[in-house]
Parts: sequence; structure tokens; C-alpha cells
Amino acid sequence: MKMKSILKSFVVALLSVSLLLGCSAQKKSDNGEKSASPKTSLQSKSHKSDKHSSSEQEKKTESSSESSQSSSSSSEESHEAESLAPIDTGAILKADYSTAAGTWKNAQGQVLNFNNQGLTTAGMIVSLLDIDQDGVLLLNVETGSKTNLTLYIVPANHTLSQQYFADGQTDTSDKSKDRIISSESLNSGQLENQVYYHVSSR
Repeated sequence: MKMKSILKSFVVALLSVSLLLGCSAQKKSDNGEKSASPKTSLQSKSHKSDKHSSSEQEKKTESSSESSQSSSSSSEESHEAESLAPIDTGAILKADYSTAAGTWKNAQGQVLNFNNQGLTTAGMIVSLLDIDQDGVLLLNVETGSKTNLTLYIVPANHTLSQQYFADGQTDTSDKSKDRIISSESLNSGQLENQVYYHVSSR
């Protein structure tokens, strides 16, 4: 009788221990799943955040690129839109060179500069200003080399008279533009490359 009682107590104890161990393992498993779940959720949020950040970065890059292109386009349009007023020969005869002010340049890269008061190119001093019957201004200039030359300021749609040329040469410059022709280039045979055109008002 005592033996049965001891065995029963032993079996009950074993069952109790087994149940405790089982419950403990279940709790650990539940805790592990709960612990893993927030991590997964955080990782998911992190991936979404990275994608969102990447998307915003791409949008910013595209926006910056479009802004740069817009700025470049605006700059080009502004450059193309700069229109130079035609020269006013009457005003120039009264010493108002505002319509001729700026930079005049030829195909060889040589430059003549004017401001509102007249010719400002170094080494050139205007000694006389006149106008011929064709409406062309004659600017007599003294240079540092003591050689005088004439700058013919020819308005657009005017032609420099053949009387200024020798050997049957004629005005082959672009007559649709205001231009300046130096007397030194008249008989050079390279007139097209030596004619100065108004390229900037500065």
C-alpha cells in the first residue's frame, strides 16, 4: 500500500515537472515570436523609409537637373534676345555715340571699342568726323605709329561706295548689318575677314 502511494506521488511529480517544462518552453516560444515580430516590422519600416528617401532623392535630382536646364535655356534666350539698336548717324555727328557703344569685332578677332562719347580703343585718337553723300560716317583716326587711317561706319542697308576702293574692288561685307570698315583693309583682298560688326553693347 505504501509502495503504491509512493509510485502515485512520483508519477504526479513527474507530470507536474513535465507540465512546468512545457509551459516554460511555450512562454519562451511566444516571447521569441513576439520579439521577432517587432524586428520584422522595424525592418519593413526601414525598407519603406529607404525607398521613400531614395524616391525623394531622385525627385530632388530631377528637379535640380530641370532647374539647371531651365537656367541654361533662360541664359541662352537672354543672350539671343539681346538686340542692338541700329546706329544713329545723326546722333553720332553730334558726338553721341550711344548707339555705337560697345564692342565691334571682325573675323580675325580684332576689336574696336566705343563708349557713349566715342572711340576708346587704345592707341587710337579721333581727329575728324564727317559723313559722305551715301550716309556713311568717316572717322579719321591717328594711331601711335603716326599713320592715319579712316574708319568707315556703314549703317545697315548702305553700301560703301566703290570710290573708296582700288582695282575695281567693291563692298563685299554683310550689308544687312551695321559695320565698320578700316581704310587699311579696302584693298587687302580679305575684306570679309576684316570688317567689324557690332557684337555687344558692353
